[in-house]
Amino acid sequence: MVTPYGTGPAGHEVSYAVLIRPELDGTALPELPGTLVLGEVFALAAEGEARPGAPFWIVAGAGDGEVRYTPGAVGVRVGPEHRDGVLPHWMMWPEAGAWPGPDPVPRLLLPREADAGTAEFRLHGDSVTGTVRLWANPRAGWPRPRRYTATVTGSRTPSDPAPTTAASGTAGADTAPSNRTAPSDTAGTDTTPSDPAAPSDTAGTDTTPSDPAAPSDTAGADTTPSNRTAPGAPAGPVAPAGPVAPAGPSPTTGPAVTGGTGVPGASPVPTDDRAELRSLAQSLVLERRYAEARPLLARAAALYAASASRPDAWSGMVVSDLTSLVFMTPYQALCALELGDYEGLLDCLLAAVEVRRVLTAAARGYGPEYAEELRAGARVLPGFVEAWRSRLAEDTARIDAVDASRPFYASLTRYLFDQGAHEDAVVASEAGRARAFADLLGASGARWPSRAGASAAPRLTRATLRSVLADHGRTVVEYAVHGDLLLIWVARPDGTLHALGPLSAAGLGALTARYLALAPGAVDDRSVRELDEVLRGLGALLWDPVPVSLLPSSPDETVTVVAHGDLLRVPFPALRTADGRHLVERHPVALLPALALLPALHARRTSGPPPSPGLLALVDPEPLPDPPGGGSAFGPLSWTRRRFPAIADLYPRAEVRSGAAAAVTALDGHGPTPSVVHFGTHAVVLDDAALDSFVALAATGGHDGRLRARDVLDLRVPGDVAVLSACRTGAGRVGADGVTGLSRSFLAAGPTTLVLTLCEVEETAGFEVSYGFHRHLAAGGCPPALALCRAQRELAAEGHRPHEWSPFLLYGLG
Repeated sequence: MVTPYGTGPAGHEVSYAVLIRPELDGTALPELPGTLVLGEVFALAAEGEARPGAPFWIVAGAGDGEVRYTPGAVGVRVGPEHRDGVLPHWMMWPEAGAWPGPDPVPRLLLPREADAGTAEFRLHGDSVTGTVRLWANPRAGWPRPRRYTATVTGSRTPSDPAPTTAASGTAGADTAPSNRTAPSDTAGTDTTPSDPAAPSDTAGTDTTPSDPAAPSDTAGADTTPSNRTAPGAPAGPVAPAGPVAPAGPSPTTGPAVTGGTGVPGASPVPTDDRAELRSLAQSLVLERRYAEARPLLARAAALYAASASRPDAWSGMVVSDLTSLVFMTPYQALCALELGDYEGLLDCLLAAVEVRRVLTAAARGYGPEYAEELRAGARVLPGFVEAWRSRLAEDTARIDAVDASRPFYASLTRYLFDQGAHEDAVVASEAGRARAFADLLGASGARWPSRAGASAAPRLTRATLRSVLADHGRTVVEYAVHGDLLLIWVARPDGTLHALGPLSAAGLGALTARYLALAPGAVDDRSVRELDEVLRGLGALLWDPVPVSLLPSSPDETVTVVAHGDLLRVPFPALRTADGRHLVERHPVALLPALALLPALHARRTSGPPPSPGLLALVDPEPLPDPPGGGSAFGPLSWTRRRFPAIADLYPRAEVRSGAAAAVTALDGHGPTPSVVHFGTHAVVLDDAALDSFVALAATGGHDGRLRARDVLDLRVPGDVAVLSACRTGAGRVGADGVTGLSRSFLAAGPTTLVLTLCEVEETAGFEVSYGFHRHLAAGGCPPALALCRAQRELAAEGHRPHEWSPFLLYGLG
C-alpha cells in the first residue's frame, strides 16, 4: 500500500514558487518562473508509483504556460518563450469509461502525439524538487518533439501553511496512463489551438466522476495570454449569441456556487469567475448531475461570450474566450440530451457550429493545425443527435427528429465545406439525411410491429465513407441544397472525391414545381416547349457544373445520384444538358436519398442466390377501393390488361394476377420467388399523411384494397426489383429522411431497386416505358438502371415527347 507523503489543509491549496527548466529533445529551453500548486486532496505517492487522485499543476510565469495533472488528465500549455510551434497544446482526457457522452472519448489526446507522461516531486519541508516528463511518438505528417522534460525547484509560498506530514522523505510519482490513442472522430478532438502562443483551455473535463474532490481547472483560457498576436487575427470578433450562452440567471448576479473542488465548506466562487463556473459545471456533468450543471454552464458561457464581444478585447483573449465556448459544447449538449430537451440540444449544437465559424476567422493566423482541431471537434457533434434518435422507438418519431435537426446539419455541412474539409462535409451532410430510413433498412426485413424497436443504423465516418464508395464501385454525384446555395460532391469509383461550389440554387424550387405542373398535361406545342425550357434550366443548375472528366466515359455506366430535399422530385434522366442531349442519353441514373443506404441494399442483394428470372404482376385489379375524400372513382385499366401478356412473354416464368386475383394476398401466395414484381394499377399519395398513401389492389377477402405505405413496412415484398407503374408512386412528403411515402416503404420491404413515377402518367405511355424496361431486363446482362435508360432512350429517339417517359425514374441500387 502506498503511503502518502502529506495532504494539504481542507479547502486550501499549498503553493510553491518554482523555477522550471524545460528541455525539448535534450535541447534546453528558456527557464520559466512559475508556481507548483498542490490541491487539498493531493497525496504524493512513493517514487515510481502511480496513484490516481493525486492532482498537481504548475503554472509558469503569469499563466502563460502550465503543466497540469488531475485524476485522469494532464495538460501542458507553453508561454511566449516557446515559439514557432516548438511545443503544442497537450491535453489528456478522462478515461473512456468516465465520459458519459454519446460518443467514445479518447483516453489521451496531447494532441495526436503524446503517449505517456510522469511527474515526480520530492518535498523537503518548505522546499520542493521534481521532474515532469512527457513522451511523444511523432505521427506521419506531424513532426513533433519526442520528449519534453522540465526540472522544478522551489519553496513554499510563505502565506501557505505547510502540508501535514504522513510519511517522511518519500518522493511522489504520478504516471499518466499509457497506450492511449485518440480516435479521429471523437469528442476529445475539441482541443485548443496547437499554436504555442494561442491561449488555451484545459477545461474541467480533466476530472473524473470517481474523484469529485479533485481540484478543477481554475486557469483554463482565463490566464493572461502571451504578447504574441497571431498574424491577421482580428482585434475582437463578436461571439455569436445563442444557446451556447443561453438565457438564464444573470451571469454576474445570483447566489454564489460551491468552489471548483466541490467539497463542502470550500470558499464560495464568485459568479463572475467564468473559469471556476465552467470547471465546477463540467465536474458536475462527469458526475451525471446534469440539472445542477446546466445553469452553471449557461452562466459561464454568457460570461465568455460577453468577454469575447468586448470592443477593446485583445485578439488573443478573444480566441481564448471563444475556445472556452467551443470546449464547453459537449457538456451543454450532454445536459440537454440527458434532461430530455431535444430542442435545447439542437439549439446548442447549432450555436456551437456558429462559434466555431467565428473562432476560425478570429484565429486565422494560428495555422492549419488549429483549424483542423476545430473541424475535428465539429465532427463529433452529430453524435448527440444520434444518441437522441436511438432513444426513440417509433419510426415516425425518428423521422421527425431528423427533420428537426436540418438547420444544424445545414450549418455544420456549410462550415466544413467552407473550410475545404470536403470529406468531412459529405459525412456531416449524410448524418442529417435518411437516418430513420437507414434504421429501417438495417432491420434486414424483419417484421416491424408499429415500426418500433430497430437500433439506430451506424452513421458514416470518413473511413466508412471511403469503404461504402469503394464497395459501390460507381460514380456518385451527391447534392446538398441549403436555401439558395447548392453543394455538389463527385466521388469516382477509385474513391477520389471532388467538391463543386458553393453554387447558386436560385430558381431551383420554382423549376421543379413547374416541371411537376407541366409534365402530366404537356400535349400542345406551347406546353411542350415550356417543359423543355424547364428541363434545360434544371440541367444548367444541376448537371452542367459537373465536369465531364469526372463522369464515366461509357454511356452505359450508371451514375448514382444522391439527391437532397426537393431534388428528389427532379426528373434527372430528362434533364437537358449543355450539349442539348437529355441526361439519359449520356448515362443511366439511379436515385437515392443518402449514401448510408447503400451498405444495407448491397448486403440484401448479395445475402443469397439471386432469384431466377421470373415475374409476378398485379395488373388491373377489381373491384377497386374507393378513392379518399370522395373523389372520382378509379377507372379500369383494361387496355393495360389486354396488352400485358406481351410483357409476361418476355420472362421464362411469369405469374400475372388480374381482377380479384390482384389482391394483397398475391404477395404471399405466389409460386417460386420472382425476380421482378410489377404493379400495374392506380396509386394515391397523400403528402400530408404520407404513410396512408396507397397502391390500389383488389378489395376482396376482407381487405379494403388499399395497400398503404405503413402496411408495406410489415410485408416482405418478393423480388429484387419492384415496378410501381401508377401515378406519383415516387412522390410523398419530402424531408430530411428523404421521401416518406410508397417509395420508402417498398424499398424497406425487400427489393433493392424500384421503378417509380414522379407525377401522373397516361396509361398507354406508362405501358410503353414498362414494356421497354422489361424487354431489356428480361434479356439478361442488363442491370435495372440501364434497362430503364435504354427504354427511355428508345422512346426519345422515336419522337416521344419528354412528358411521356420523363416521369419514370429508378430508385435504389439500380
